[in-house]
This record gives sequence, structure tokens and C-alpha cells, in this order.
Amino acid sequence: MRLEDLGEFPLIERLTAGLESRADVALGIGDDAAALDLGADQLLLATCDAQVEGTHFLPSVATPEEIGHKALAVNLSDIAAMGGEPLWALVSLLAPPDLDVAMLDGVYSGMRALARQFNVALVGGNISSTPGPLTLDITALGRVARDRVLTRAGARPGDRLLVTGRLGAAVTALLAYTDADHAALPAEAAAALGEARRAMVTPQPRVREGQALAATGQVTAMLDISDGLAGDLGHLCQRSGVGALVELAALPVDGATRTLAQALGRDPLGIALTSGDDYELLFTTRPGGVTAALEAVRAVGGVATVIGEITDVASGLRVRAQNGKQLALEARGWDHLRPHTTPADEPPDVGAP
Repeated sequence: MRLEDLGEFPLIERLTAGLESRADVALGIGDDAAALDLGADQLLLATCDAQVEGTHFLPSVATPEEIGHKALAVNLSDIAAMGGEPLWALVSLLAPPDLDVAMLDGVYSGMRALARQFNVALVGGNISSTPGPLTLDITALGRVARDRVLTRAGARPGDRLLVTGRLGAAVTALLAYTDADHAALPAEAAAALGEARRAMVTPQPRVREGQALAATGQVTAMLDISDGLAGDLGHLCQRSGVGALVELAALPVDGATRTLAQALGRDPLGIALTSGDDYELLFTTRPGGVTAALEAVRAVGGVATVIGEITDVASGLRVRAQNGKQLALEARGWDHLRPHTTPADEPPDVGAP
């Protein structure tokens, strides 16, 4: 059996089944970050994520500084998803020997700029030679008060489902750049591509939003959207033992993303449901905690939207289309080990009434 036959998440389950743990592992495999108990009031958070040239970034589209920014941002996003504060990062470089040194100068400049923004120290790492592609593998460490740590496992039926920011822009931009005719986009769509590109190459980790949400005491479960809303919601529901109903009309897709997607002949709501690289926070609150959560996000300069509610596990994952009809929602998103016909893997057309 090949890896592509098994898939990413079944492989993780296979490789981690039966692994020994320790008494000081408060939370191990299965969440955005591990939580380790050092005997203090705070837990140590640990996560790692790799960015591979051609898969996670395109040097023809992103500058070296933007590549470095994203490599660190996706790790800080995991810390944010736990309600934590990022503190340190280690960088492992797998670089071809013939790579221009100026490229890595730019990559580190981008990482340093984002690290300064969140007071993160780059404290070490490793360099290895590879025939390619260039790979940036980062380990991020942070902390969170033990009574504020948020996981994927706390959602309950009746909770409200919310998301920060806007959805779909990053993959919509990627679709445009990999389309042979993207240079011939109409003026309005070309302008929209400029806006969507920023989401693609410089995602903003929602660290402040994550900490603010944790402080409310109203959030019951949270994770970041890296593999797509439907797929990551499936992870949350599986860990919590619940179902969910998503209101399609409530998905926060901005005008630029809609304009660009429609110019490409794609359904923007389908992209928002199933495409990854958004790095927004998907979270649930107690029924009476929605206002507190919205105000907490607003207070740190962010925005959040109610997009549905948590249901019993027997109801499964569902989406209410714009015509009011409820449809089954497949918990699928990006899978690193499965072949993809397009970066968005042909998201379903669910936007029509």
C-alpha cells in the first residue's frame, strides 16, 4: 500500500498508535500543539510545521521575505489555536547547495520581521543539504495558562460555531496564479487578485484573537483552518464527539475573493468550505457566550462571524444551502498525501440557490 492510498490522517493514526507517553504530557497527538506540564501555572506548547517549495510556496509568486513570513506564521497559528502566547522558534533548513544565499537572507528577514511583531525569539535550528526542493521546517514553542488552554475536544450540542477573518482568498489567488490565462484577467478581477495574493503569501496568525478568546472563558473548542473549513471542522467534531450545521450564507467571503473566483469560473463558497491556507481560527462558544467572543476579537482589532451551531453526533456534518435545504457536508480538505487535480481539489458547487 502506498502513502497516497492511505492518506495523511490515517497515516498519522497508523504511525502514532501505541506510542508511549509520560505523566507530564498534558495533551499529546491530535491537536494543533502538544501541551506539556512543567509543574508551573502555565503549560508549554510545542508544534512544528514544514513549508516545501512547490507545495506550500511558489518562488515565482512569493518574495523570499514573504516565504519566510509564511513559514513562521503557520506555526504561530498553531499556538494561537490553543489560546497561547508564542515565545521561541527553531528553524531547520533543507537547502540545495546551489541556492543563492540572497534567497535565504530574504527568507530570514521575513521571519525576523514577523518574530518581532509577536516578540518571538529565533533560538536555533539546523541546516542540511538536499537536492531539492527548498524546505523550511520550524518548531514553535509557547505557553498558556493551564486553565485557559483551548483544544478541539470541548464542543457540545447547542454551542455556536464561529470563525475569525475571511475565508477562501489564499486558494483563490493560487488558482489564479496556476491558471495559464491569469494574465488576461479582467481589470476588476486583476485588482481582486492583488488583494487575495496577500492572504496567500503573508497569512496573519491570529495570536491576539486566540488569547482574547481564551480569556473570555466562553470558548469551548478551537483550531486553526489550515486544511479547509470542512476538513478542520470534521477534526473538531471528531475530537468533541459532536456534529455541526454550517450556514452557507453566513460564510465570510469578501468581495475581492468572490470577484476573482467568479472570473475563474469557480464557486467562491465552495472554495471557502473546502480549501485550506486560511489560517483563521474556527471555534465554538457556549450559547450565551457569542457576544463576549465577538467583543473580545473586536477589542484586539479582529473580526469574527457566527457561521453555524454544534449539533448531536448523530446529525453528522451538514450545511444549509442558500435555498434553505440541508445537505450532508463531507469533512474533506487538503490532504498532503493524496493526489489533487487542482489546488482546491474541485470544491463542490454549493453556492447556487
